[in-house]
Amino acid sequence: MSSRLARDDEVAAWCDEGWVLLDGLIGADEIDAAAGDLAEVFPTAEQYHADPDGETERWRGRPPAPRADEYVWPAKGPGFRPEQHRWRAEFPFAGTGALSRLCVHPSIVDFMERVLETDDLRVYQTGMSAKYTGAANYEQPMHTDRNHSWLPPRSELPWLHVESFLYLSDVGATCAPTHLVSVRDSVGRDPTVPLVLPRQDPELYGAERPAMGPRGSLLVYRPDVFHRGVDIVEPGGARFLMNVAYKRTGHDWVGFDTAQSRASSPAWTTFVEGSTPRELALFGFPEPGHAIWNEALLDATARKYPNLDLAPWRRAISR
Repeated sequence: MSSRLARDDEVAAWCDEGWVLLDGLIGADEIDAAAGDLAEVFPTAEQYHADPDGETERWRGRPPAPRADEYVWPAKGPGFRPEQHRWRAEFPFAGTGALSRLCVHPSIVDFMERVLETDDLRVYQTGMSAKYTGAANYEQPMHTDRNHSWLPPRSELPWLHVESFLYLSDVGATCAPTHLVSVRDSVGRDPTVPLVLPRQDPELYGAERPAMGPRGSLLVYRPDVFHRGVDIVEPGGARFLMNVAYKRTGHDWVGFDTAQSRASSPAWTTFVEGSTPRELALFGFPEPGHAIWNEALLDATARKYPNLDLAPWRRAISR
């Protein structure tokens, strides 16, 4: 496998700029090994473009008409359009479990531990999205992700949380690379504003840079980083990525996904039964030695997850 760990200079760039693209952090061989699972979640570019309307209806149903009380963005220019997020999927993902395992990949966990300066972490967002050329106007206004926390962002430890996109396909200039602005170039801007349009702050837009990289790259950014999605213009193109966000344990004001609502799904069982205690702890699953465990609960857990090796938990009780 050709995966790697982030270099010290890449960690330093994240600290200085607020974002960094970790080029090829996870080997393309590991991304390609999950391609079969990806095809169970989204149509391929070839499938979609052969019959866009038919594929959309088969996979997503007939798109509903906008409600009368919804704001309708102009057809041209940046906006937050509902159809930009039509192709989304929630963790755990269908298939063999190869896609689900990527969100706890050792290369990702290592980076999160280093920038958050702790190994007591929680995964709070895991999802996937697809963009297809011509499916929507994906151009967005400049913004920060205010929907990850009840509070305005703080940019210093221990209060940081970390957002990231794992590229599941190659992302070149025509495949909708996210555009981001260094925190050095956004000094004085309020990260709590809903959005910034080009006419309001042309200097901010002038400072944006595209995050282009091959599949397996990880784009990592802080919650106070201004960024935006752009349109995909690659003929017959598609872009697939995974959202993976981490926080320190105990920061209950930060959140996005609640995976417990899918605790009865076969895909979650597959993920659990292939995980280590450390990997499960990233989702809040109690580690060996936690006060909640007793023999009765372990026996019940064994019935729920027949192929999970509970020996570490049983040893902790015996001690």
